[in-house]
Amino acid sequence: MMIMMIIKNLSSSFISLIFFYLFYYKMTQFDIDYKRGKESEIESLPDIQKIFGDDIKFDPYQFAHFDYFSDTYMVELKTRDRVKYIDGQFHYTTRNGREMILDSLYFDNPKRTFRLKQKKNGCKKNYWVLWKCNGEYFGWLMKEHGDEFYIEPQYRDVGFGYKQNRNVVNVKAEYIHKLS
Repeated sequence: MMIMMIIKNLSSSFISLIFFYLFYYKMTQFDIDYKRGKESEIESLPDIQKIFGDDIKFDPYQFAHFDYFSDTYMVELKTRDRVKYIDGQFHYTTRNGREMILDSLYFDNPKRTFRLKQKKNGCKKNYWVLWKCNGEYFGWLMKEHGDEFYIEPQYRDVGFGYKQNRNVVNVKAEYIHKLS
């Protein structure tokens, strides 16, 4: 009873602040990054249309393999707010503040696997991976084989609340093109 009286006397903004605090600090890093990525996909559509044409559309389906599509293109967007492109190099600042130069940018291998299956089934679309680094767009036209990328396992949370092994495709920096 006492708790109910206290809650009644609290302002609604204070209660909102408490719920925000509990919600934000209970979110995993994956949840925070996923939410930021989804926001970026929506806000980036006008820029993506400038690059690929007005007919490209955002795919609102949560589990879509690629974020944007048209009759010609499939585009995956990876938002990297802590990566800056300086003097021809990708500079990354970790959450701890450590700075490093990246020799590659990555995306999940299931995107590549999906593209290979679609191509085998006769799909003629161009599959692109874009990285939005500190507001600038960089892209790579997916290839089947070659020296432009390598695949490696990565151990992290991919949305299930625990870490697991998952292959990622690392695209070498020299093959990633500035698009904006």
